[in-house]
Amino acid sequence: MNVDTFIIQEFVTRRKRLVPGNKTPAKTKHHALRDAQRLAGRAEGVAVIHVVADDETSELSSIEVLARHGAIPEEFEEGIRAA
Repeated sequence: MNVDTFIIQEFVTRRKRLVPGNKTPAKTKHHALRDAQRLAGRAEGVAVIHVVADDETSELSSIEVLARHGAIPEEFEEGIRAA
């Protein structure tokens, strides 16, 4: 059986580089999108990630970015596409 996980990833600038900040889980897609919209006002970048994995084997089925707000590093986008 597959399990859906929604993650809100913040991005902040440290030492003149955009790096991942706090990562927050969300219970539903709706909550993730709503909370990301709210965080977009204070973070330099926010992404909502949807991860689908098998709950028995923990094997990753799919990963996608549902929403982007502000600045998101290119390395992050490339990492998602490679997964």
